[in-house]
Amino acid sequence: MNKKQLPKLQPQVTMMPPSSPQLGLRSNPPPIQEKAKSNKKAPPTKEELRKTTETIMSNYLNNKNVNDAVNSVRDLKPPKHFLSELVSKVVVYSLDRSDEDREHASTFVHTLCTSGLVTGENLLQGILSVVDQCPKLEEEVPLVKSYLAQFAARAIIAELVNMSDLAHHLENGSHFPLFLLCLQQMVKLKDREWLSDLFQQSKINMLKMLPEIDQNKDRMLEILEGKGLSFLFPLMKLEKELLKQIKVDPSPQSIYKWIKDNISPTLHTDKGFVNILMTSFLQYIMYEINPEDDEEQLASPSKEQLDEEKQLLLSFKPVMQKFLHDHVDLQVSALYALQVHCNSKSFPKGMLLRYFVHFYDMEIIEEEAFLSWKEDITQDYPGKGKALFQVNQWLTWLETAEEEESDDEDY
Repeated sequence: MNKKQLPKLQPQVTMMPPSSPQLGLRSNPPPIQEKAKSNKKAPPTKEELRKTTETIMSNYLNNKNVNDAVNSVRDLKPPKHFLSELVSKVVVYSLDRSDEDREHASTFVHTLCTSGLVTGENLLQGILSVVDQCPKLEEEVPLVKSYLAQFAARAIIAELVNMSDLAHHLENGSHFPLFLLCLQQMVKLKDREWLSDLFQQSKINMLKMLPEIDQNKDRMLEILEGKGLSFLFPLMKLEKELLKQIKVDPSPQSIYKWIKDNISPTLHTDKGFVNILMTSFLQYIMYEINPEDDEEQLASPSKEQLDEEKQLLLSFKPVMQKFLHDHVDLQVSALYALQVHCNSKSFPKGMLLRYFVHFYDMEIIEEEAFLSWKEDITQDYPGKGKALFQVNQWLTWLETAEEEESDDEDY
């Protein structure tokens, strides 16, 4: 039987569609490359930074090459948060070494600042960090505060640290007497006049730099005299001595001679000096007419007391005029001294007005000064409100009289 032969099956060819350019496919995709391993060094640990800083300091104090030391810090590339600790490590490392080494350490820190590697804020924080360690450091280095004061003084002199910024962190006797030791070092490194000018510009409240128990003028003057720093407050010493001198000899000639011999001419036009001069006269007059400080007599003085008060004030007139004549601003200061004096006595009835009239009649204080005092707004002197209440009517009369006089001159 003839079998029909089946047709040969052709192998089925599957046609792949041509790659479509719209799909963005490449016929030969590049082989996947492995990321090259980074050769970047890991940043040094805090402990490594500390040890390296010690090594840098050791080498520097041996060879005294400050540029090499600075370059070593630059190569170290310390992170910003470590810079203050770097400064404190440098300071601590040099504390128990010689004066020369401590001076070299200061030079190193100074150069780090001028090179831009360390900021003034880093330096201040570094010094304060060592200050906080003082109680522990004093066990091994008893004079640690004196040595630290040297670093701070040099930093202030080089204008790397602001003196008022340092003072702010040492208020209320914190780490006393570190701030005073720093002032002493500045006197040694510069001179009195330079420090006095800087201190005045900084406007630091010295009372706040003492422990709270010592925050009064008498104790402050005593401490400053003990440290050789009373020259910073020449008027404070005057306040104590001038009244004593007036009691010894109240004649105008004697008082003026004493002022000339003891007070620098540059202070003669200082408002603080005028305030003290006026206060001393007022205190002396008060003592003479009422030695027992009897409040009743003070509130209701007798005719004899009033006459004595006027005569004593008249006797001091030449000295007052010597320093107040043609200085309206100083005359205003004199009025403020009177205001504070009356305030301290709780404003005895009529006292402020009596003195205003005496000052005017005796030509010690001019109309312009009275009116400037009236218009001046300041919180520096207590009792202004009560004072104005007592003399406001008289001041109105004075202002009116001055206006009328001015109108008459126009004709």
